[in-house]
Amino acid sequence: SSGINAEYGVPRKTKTFVEQTMRERESGVRMHRQFQHDLYKLRLTTAQHFVQALQKKMTPVSVSSSAPLKIAANVQGIGPMFRLTIEVMNTSSSVPIMGAYIMLVTNETLYVLEKCYIALPLLVPGLSYTVNVMVRCTSEQGVTDSINVFVYVKGRSAAALTAQIDMPASEAMIVG
Repeated sequence: SSGINAEYGVPRKTKTFVEQTMRERESGVRMHRQFQHDLYKLRLTTAQHFVQALQKKMTPVSVSSSAPLKIAANVQGIGPMFRLTIEVMNTSSSVPIMGAYIMLVTNETLYVLEKCYIALPLLVPGLSYTVNVMVRCTSEQGVTDSINVFVYVKGRSAAALTAQIDMPASEAMIVG
């Protein structure tokens, strides 16, 4: 009960604290304008990068209404063998997608892929399709790179989706 009424000593205001408070009071409007300016620049840069990602199809969700797809990828393992798990989903509400396939592209001097071309079955709306690919790192210097995943639909020249998977360093190379 004595803790409820106990008084705590509040430290005295230091000279530095008082000077900083005065500075903030005098230039508060300028500081707020600078903050707003920086926030607008951040929003503009974010929007520009988002537009670039859409133009390069580097988003995990397709913006095409004729091939509405979503992709997710996961890398498992500590090396030199990795399992790359790719999940593709048709996000359409009613239209299945036929003739879709995955192409994997990487630096062949660093990685050996179990398969580079994977034909996908009929993509039923709302269902996820998972594909596993074994990847072997051949670099002994601990150098890493990325694997590009392209999802194509037959009859189209451009990829419906693109993803870039940054591979982790092979632990066997780091330890050894």
